[in-house]
Amino acid sequence: MSLPEKKKEAMILRQNGLGIKKISLVLNISQSTVSRWCKDIVLSKNQKIILTKNRYFAGIKSLKKYNNIRRQIQQKKKQDDENAGKNSIGKWSKRDLYIAGLALYWGEGYKKGNNEFGFTNSDPKIILIIIKWLEQIYKVKRENLILRVSINEIHKHRVNEVLKYWCSLTGTDISQFTKTSLVKTKVLRNYKNYQIHFGTLRIKIRNGSGIRTQILSALKEISSR
Repeated sequence: MSLPEKKKEAMILRQNGLGIKKISLVLNISQSTVSRWCKDIVLSKNQKIILTKNRYFAGIKSLKKYNNIRRQIQQKKKQDDENAGKNSIGKWSKRDLYIAGLALYWGEGYKKGNNEFGFTNSDPKIILIIIKWLEQIYKVKRENLILRVSINEIHKHRVNEVLKYWCSLTGTDISQFTKTSLVKTKVLRNYKNYQIHFGTLRIKIRNGSGIRTQILSALKEISSR
């Protein structure tokens, strides 16, 4: 298309309410040239409305494109962070397990009162780590675990279901569970995960006082350094 043809086309596009920037892109000419060619064109009220709408939708499209790019960048960063965290662990050694178990017991284990070993948590993954810790570090047999579930009394009708869940997860027998503790606290709101809530699990060990003494001694040593 020759320059005069482009000028004619630019003027037609402008009269149809197209913006200077859009005409520049369509005809592959500078915005200043388009502006000079179209400076004497007076847009009607309807043409101005069309131009305003075009600018609005162009802005929406641009914003969506920006948000998509931003979301992709955030997702990429999250994936990179997850990979960095995963790779930082490296090979899981016995000492790593020992320290991880101590840290978990420090946060959630029995440290006061009588000399019983006791650990309580609702996260199944943490429960499995503690059981693995007890088995591999302290040679505790799974059949020597004494377990108790605590759950709000509104789940009373689900107690059997809850016990089966913890039995399956921990690989223990129902006979190792003491009477379920039903917590009499008013629930202030309804939870979406009502049917997948399984309360908290307390783990004790038969004749576990010696193990607790070892654990607390190790924690005391860590805190003194």
